[in-house]
Amino acid sequence: MSWVQATLLARGLCRAWGGICRAALPGTSISQVPRQLPRGLHCSAAPHSSEQSLVSSPPEPRQRPTKALVPYEDLFGQAPSGERDKASFLQAVQKFGEHSVRKRGHIDFIYLALRKMREYGVERDLAVYNQLLDIFPKEVFRPRNVIQRIFVHYPRQQECGIAVLEQMESHGVMPNKETEFLLIQIFGRKSYPMLKLLRLKMWFPRFMNINPFPVPRDLSQDPVELATFGLRHMEPDLSARVTIYQVPLPKDSTGAADPPQPHIVGSGRDPGGVEPLLPDAAGPGVFEEWLGLRV
Repeated sequence: MSWVQATLLARGLCRAWGGICRAALPGTSISQVPRQLPRGLHCSAAPHSSEQSLVSSPPEPRQRPTKALVPYEDLFGQAPSGERDKASFLQAVQKFGEHSVRKRGHIDFIYLALRKMREYGVERDLAVYNQLLDIFPKEVFRPRNVIQRIFVHYPRQQECGIAVLEQMESHGVMPNKETEFLLIQIFGRKSYPMLKLLRLKMWFPRFMNINPFPVPRDLSQDPVELATFGLRHMEPDLSARVTIYQVPLPKDSTGAADPPQPHIVGSGRDPGGVEPLLPDAAGPGVFEEWLGLRV
């Protein structure tokens, strides 16, 4: 660039700057002067704003009406009769299958159902456990190659299946052929739930009758029957008999208004060898006469 061109360029810049200063309002600073943008194909001298933009904003997509998700807690509270029994529990399981055809959220539902089983009284029902296993999608979590078998394939789903089998074990429920078929169909033979099933089938029959003094599952709430049951387990002689004595009502009693008198439960071969379980409940000097221990 020659000195002539440089002089002309500087003169043009000075003229342009003088025009901007003359266009400004009196008493305003240069920073407050609105900038004049060069007019072109895509620009205008008007100040740019979002409302006066040349390019229109794209229309907002129409939102589809989303279906409200039903909490799983509500599925167990929608029984028409309000009773908590096996029928209402199976109805809640069926509603979950109708609500989620793709079985989304099946793990959370199964964990919730395992916690609700005691409330509905189905914690020892094998058919209910098989219905819970049937919630799992089929042929999805099975390993397809050796790498998937080495590493736990779908670990969360396998842990959920093991949780179902562990609750069956804690309540003494023996799995059957249907349970084995469901686990093979869901997880395959080379899986941890299937290994848990094989261990249950191996050890359950061996330890089922290992206790020489079996205890029934449902104990009575009557204290007399509980005391009788305890004496039968405490007595080493299986031929010993258990005798129950009841203190008679006093003579001045009015009848139904008086509270029931305590019982004396004894065990032994003969009346002279009776051992009272509750000697202090009958009062001093009473149980000896009733049991034949006083001469």
